[in-house]
Formats: sequence, structure tokens, C-alpha cells
Amino acid sequence: MDDLPEERGSPVFAVFEKLVKGQESEMPEDKNKWALWFDQRLEAYEKENLPKMHITEIVGEAEFEKKLAENQDKMMVIKYWKHKCLPCLSYGPFHKKAEEALNQDPNCVFYSVDIKRAENLKLAAWQRIMGTPTIQCYHQGRQVGNNVEETNYARFMKHIRASMQFL
Repeated sequence: MDDLPEERGSPVFAVFEKLVKGQESEMPEDKNKWALWFDQRLEAYEKENLPKMHITEIVGEAEFEKKLAENQDKMMVIKYWKHKCLPCLSYGPFHKKAEEALNQDPNCVFYSVDIKRAENLKLAAWQRIMGTPTIQCYHQGRQVGNNVEETNYARFMKHIRASMQFL
């Protein structure tokens, strides 16, 4: 988690570069074969790195509503993401670092929702998730602030801290 991409650089590009750098000679020229080739590398990267980015998961609308009720007096930060999503994997370290930084605050809890899971499709539609990764903050059962879609760590933390003013 210490090797976060540069603040000014694109974390998506940084992960993309890790996946293909030095392997140019293996890249297929055919678009369909290239997509499969890249997908295999993305899957391997995800398998290696996803455990480092784990945030407690919510599965389904009932569990989501239960967590809202349990955390009425806290800031609840939800990360919507999906497997094999390059931006999700790229921004995952920011989200995990933020969770670790704010974990010491008893008024803030983090959860994640994998929108590729069948159980979460209705939840994602209900929350109007249009792309991933998307972050939403909740307090007293209501969303506070706007959705955050792509950002660097500093802006991400600024958004969460601004949302926490409602506590």
C-alpha cells in the first residue's frame, strides 16, 4: 500500500503500465486477442492485489439497509466497485489507505459493494451507480455530499472530511 501512484499522475495509467510494461513483444495485434491477453493480466493483478485492498463487503439491499440503521450516528462510506475494473483496482489503494487513516475515528465506517454480484444489481440501480468506482457517504440513513467517482488520495480525504462535518 506504500506504493501509491503519484498524486499528479493517473493511477489508472500507472496500473495499466504495470500490466503491459516489458511485455510488448507478447501483445497480440488482433483486437479480440489483445482484449483477452489484457484481461488475463488484469485478472492476475487483481488476484495479487485485491486482498491488500479489502474493505468489509455489503451484499444485497437488506444488508445495506441494516448497515444504515446500525450506523445512524456514524459516517458510513460506501465504495461501489466491480471485479476486473481497471479504475477500481487503480483507486483501491486510496480507498484502503483512507479506511486505515479513518479507522481510528469511531464515527466513521467503511464498506464496499461489488456491483458485479447478482445480489447487488438492484442495490446499484437503486443508488443510481452509473460507473465504478463510486464513493457515497451516509449519515443518519441519508446520503451526504455528492458521489465521488475518480480522484486522488488528497481530494478523496477532503471529500470524506467535508462529509463528516454533518456528524
